Formats: sequence, structure tokens, C-alpha cells
Amino acid sequence: MSTEPRYKVCPACHAEYMPLVARCADCDVELVSDDTLPSDEVDLDAFPPAAELDCVRVAPIPWIRALSEALQHRGVAHRVEAANADDAPDGQRPDSFGDVRLFGLYVQQAHAAAARELDACIAAQLLQEEAPPLPEGEADACPACDSVLAADATECPDCGLNLE
Repeated sequence: MSTEPRYKVCPACHAEYMPLVARCADCDVELVSDDTLPSDEVDLDAFPPAAELDCVRVAPIPWIRALSEALQHRGVAHRVEAANADDAPDGQRPDSFGDVRLFGLYVQQAHAAAARELDACIAAQLLQEEAPPLPEGEADACPACDSVLAADATECPDCGLNLE
């Protein structure tokens, strides 16, 4: 019996490829085996289209991937699709990335506020800015991955988020 996967999947856009393909043609990210995806993954056909969701961020794929992983860790369903700078929420400047291909991350309205909080933490880490303060009473958990933190922690031991 062969151990080769039936097909490979792009972890960013969920496009399916033949097993011999290594990278997604659209996202330029490494493909994963179909059996490595979580079994509780949202059925994208049943999930609303981006036009019916709130856009949290438009950015290059590394940023979107970091946000997607943090949301997935929290069990928040979301959609990632190719986007352009005009799709970005107010206050974002994705045109500052130049000619880099952009992607949008979309969530249902009920999860938008939490997703934006995670995005602010990821933005601080990726842009090496000061992270926003944690809400009162949440200083013992990482805002990106919910890991337990020591009271004097300056970095999350699990995801590496800078907490200073």
C-alpha cells in the first residue's frame, strides 16, 4: 500500500493539487498532505463567502498565515482569499507593501472584535512595534495562543509573541 497522499492542499487558500506539486501557484506557500489538515476544519462550501464576512486584515501571506494560525488555535472559523489594497478595512495601509501579492482574512461578525485584537498583537510583532496592553484580568495568558504566562514574562514561551 502506498503512503503517498491522495492530493496536497494549500494551507492558505485550500486549493487542491496533485501529490507531486510542492508549492501553491497562487500563494507561493508549501503544500501539505491532505491527511495533515485538522479533521474539524470548517467546510468552506458551507462557510459564507468573503462578501458576507468582516475583513480583518489585507496583507502579504506571512502576516495572514500568522493570523490564520492564531485564529485556528482559538477555533475561530475564517476565510483567506486573494485581495487587493482597496479591500482593506479603514486605517490599514496594505499599499505600503509595494507589489507583494495581498490576501484578505475574513471572519463572521461575531468573531470580528476578537480577531482584530489578535491582529493587533500580530501587527505589533511583525512590525516590531509596542504590543497593545492586554485587557484587565488577561495578563496571565498569551493574547495570540492562550498559553499560560509567568507574571514577569516578556515573550510567550509557545508562540514567541513579544509581550513588552
